[in-house]
Amino acid sequence: MSKIIYDVIQRFEVENGVPRLISTNIQVIEGGEDLLSLAMTMLEKLGFYEKFEEKRTSQYIGYKLKNPGKGAKRYQLILAQRKEGLSISIPQEILEPYLLKLNFSINFFTKMPELKNVVTMFQEISKFYWIRPSKKSVFLDLSKEYRETFESQITGEFELNFEGIAYKEAKNTYSDSKSQNINNMQIIDIIQKKYISKHPLSNSLDNSDCCLKIGKDDISKDKLFNYAYQVAINSKEILEEFVTYFAKILMEQQ
Repeated sequence: MSKIIYDVIQRFEVENGVPRLISTNIQVIEGGEDLLSLAMTMLEKLGFYEKFEEKRTSQYIGYKLKNPGKGAKRYQLILAQRKEGLSISIPQEILEPYLLKLNFSINFFTKMPELKNVVTMFQEISKFYWIRPSKKSVFLDLSKEYRETFESQITGEFELNFEGIAYKEAKNTYSDSKSQNINNMQIIDIIQKKYISKHPLSNSLDNSDCCLKIGKDDISKDKLFNYAYQVAINSKEILEEFVTYFAKILMEQQ
């Protein structure tokens, strides 16, 4: 049986004598290679450090261009070890052109306090995915019912419509005899959980290793760096493809 030794660094904040854990940094120092170490090794092999300078903190490792052009003085890549995997953050404007964006257009019914009648509201809920180039054929197979929509593309913005699907849920949210303020976000959350997450294509992509999902409860804006999207990766194979793909794009910046 192999033995792995971890180096764990924890940072605490003490207020009124009560300690509060702020961050935990975990690295393998013997017997194996964690995803953070693997990512850094890959960056070195790709020549990333020739163009980027590295800054290490207890919470993350950030990379800035050594000779940044206009608007590129912020961190262009942030790595952080998390319990759910390796967190990787990249500026939104760099990441977005390589994503598949699915827009779910939804009409739902609600009641506003200033109006007596039920009104139809429009809401668009979007889901983002990075389709792995090596798994393009898997994606095309999963999305074959939408062949005319995607036309073999794995990036870009596409519309998927729902017509009036929220009527029953919205109707049960209020009483017709009372005029009250309806929390539309509650209705949207119902739509998200009950319909969009069970949409055949959305459900297939959420459960496939052909892509990485960017969205609610998975990937969102980085809380420390709100100009970036972050993704949690817990697979060595996916990490290798993701880092190789985007490191080359980052190094091509002027």
